[in-house]
Amino acid sequence: IIILCAMSSWDRSRSIPWSLIRQDGDSDAYKEEVFRSLQKEMIETSDEDETTKNSDRTSKSIKGVPYSTGELFKNAAFGGTLGTITGAVFGFMDSMRTASENEVLKKASNQAKSRYLLEGTTRSATIFGLFFTGFHTLKYGLRVAANPGEVTEVGVAGAISLGALAVKPAFRPSIPYAAMLIAMDSVQIVWRNTD
Repeated sequence: IIILCAMSSWDRSRSIPWSLIRQDGDSDAYKEEVFRSLQKEMIETSDEDETTKNSDRTSKSIKGVPYSTGELFKNAAFGGTLGTITGAVFGFMDSMRTASENEVLKKASNQAKSRYLLEGTTRSATIFGLFFTGFHTLKYGLRVAANPGEVTEVGVAGAISLGALAVKPAFRPSIPYAAMLIAMDSVQIVWRNTD
């Protein structure tokens, strides 16, 4: 409001939308009329914004942080990227160890060994990518629903994510590595909060 009052008539007339300007009659009087109506709209809008902010403060004390699809996507992408990279490394190392210990794979051709390494790497990368995507999505969901604090978010999301891995017996050997991923995420949270 103060900004509009401090403007020159030229600046004020430039801020009037074309749809509100009449093309016939006394244009100066009409400009002032439109200017006054815009001032009233700004005052009403600022009053509505003030009311909205007060109600937001009340709702934030009851709920968590406001939901944002972009934030959800960033959390899921971060978890998926980190989980996939970590899973690929673990899968490659595990496949190499298995290939060097297994008598059948020792005698296999290089093409069969490389296919086995690729399958193990891909399988592990997929499992860990989905696991860590789910973990970070759950953390964000908890933050939006209740915002219980980072320790509770990590604990609950970690328990649910590790429980999902434990359901299928084929995924159970991955639980220690998944728990290490959660521990690394927790250490990052602690370091971030100490700065």
